[in-house]
Amino acid sequence: MINELDLKTLWSELDSYSNELEKESQSLQEVWLKIAEIKSQNETEAQEIMNKNEFCFLDAETIVGINVGGQFFEVPVAVLAKDPYSILAGLCRQNPIIQPDEEGVFFIDRDWWLFRHILTFLRSNTLPNELETLKELYVESSFYRLESLQNAIENIPIDQVSNLSPQIAVTWSGVRENDPDSMRRPLKSNVFDGSLFKGLSNEK
Repeated sequence: MINELDLKTLWSELDSYSNELEKESQSLQEVWLKIAEIKSQNETEAQEIMNKNEFCFLDAETIVGINVGGQFFEVPVAVLAKDPYSILAGLCRQNPIIQPDEEGVFFIDRDWWLFRHILTFLRSNTLPNELETLKELYVESSFYRLESLQNAIENIPIDQVSNLSPQIAVTWSGVRENDPDSMRRPLKSNVFDGSLFKGLSNEK
C-alpha cells in the first residue's frame, strides 16, 4: 500500500518530469521557429536570384534556332532553359550571352550528333545506353555547363549500361520551385560506389 511519503515522492518526480517536458517543448518550438525563419530567408534570397537578369528568360514556348556544327535545330525555351545555369539557358535570356546571326540563329561549334542526345536528355530524362557515347556526352556537358547532365551520367549504375535497353532512364536533379541552387553540387559530395563515373575515372 502506498503511503503518504511515497505519494509525495511520486508527485515530486512527476512535477519534475513535467517541467522537463515543458522545457523540451519550448526548445523544440524555438528550433522550429528558427527553421521557419531560415526557410523564409532562403525563399526570399532564391526569389531575388531568380529575378536577376541571368534568369529572365524568354517565354517558354518561344522557339530558338541553333546551328550546332552545321546542323540546324529549333528548340523551345522550355527545353533549353531546363538547366538554368547552362550555356543553352543563356541563349534564352532576354539578353543572351552571345548574339545570334542576322537570321536570329545561334552558332555553336560542337558535335551536332551528340547534341541530339543532349536534347533528348533535357526533354525526356533519358540517355543512350552506350558507354563511348556517354563518355563523349560527359565532356559535352562540361562545355555546355550542364551540371544536370553531368550528375545524371555520374550516377548511372554500371550494371545499367550492360543491359540490352537502348536507353537509360535517369533522375533529373531539376530545380525546385524558386530555388535555382538545388542543382548545385555539395562541396564535399562524392560519387557513390558502383556508378558509371566511378568506373570511367578509374580507366587509364
